[in-house]
Amino acid sequence: MVNSLTQQQKQDRAQRIGDAAFALFRTQSFGKITMAAVAKQAGVSKGTLFNYFESKESLFMTILLDGYHQYFDQLIAQINQRPTFDLADFVTLLLTETGNLIDHHSLLVRLNALRGPILERGANMSQTITHRQSFYATSERLATAIHQRIPSLSVAEISQLFIVQTAMISGMMNLSGLDEFNHQRLFDHDFEHFKIHLKPDTVATFRYYLQGKYPAVHLE
Repeated sequence: MVNSLTQQQKQDRAQRIGDAAFALFRTQSFGKITMAAVAKQAGVSKGTLFNYFESKESLFMTILLDGYHQYFDQLIAQINQRPTFDLADFVTLLLTETGNLIDHHSLLVRLNALRGPILERGANMSQTITHRQSFYATSERLATAIHQRIPSLSVAEISQLFIVQTAMISGMMNLSGLDEFNHQRLFDHDFEHFKIHLKPDTVATFRYYLQGKYPAVHLE
């Protein structure tokens, strides 16, 4: 029973369930993943799984929020380790991390694109609020850490830049397969001029945005 476990054991089991679901998401679409498959992958019963997450949407919403929470924690550590960190460094970091998110955190980006249209429809509101508040606190710590190094930027402005970054990645990702359906080519003809090249196009678009916002910053 869940209630017979210590708080740490509950957290460990919830983490194991999340890791199992994330592993399935690497090779399957959200729609094809079942809670039964997640339970099997995690080595728990379906009953145990539903004690932690009442729906697939709740499970993946938690994975999404906790994943970005951990990613922001990594950014805070990275920034704090730098001996110097000015506006140009921050703009360069944003562009570098845009590529890093696409290359190494693409599953989080995929999930974020599902948040509004799919996950919020079936996720438990109370559970979502709890994890979103935790993520928001980490986001504030990240923005504050940057503000302390670059006082000319407000915490609100810094937070907004990370939101814009995420929106650009998600938007580009949604448009990157217009000649495909479920990762299968729709046409024999190669519509090269109708394609989004996700990483270079997203980084370039964000670069234009940042250069317009901070014209005094000279990027290499």
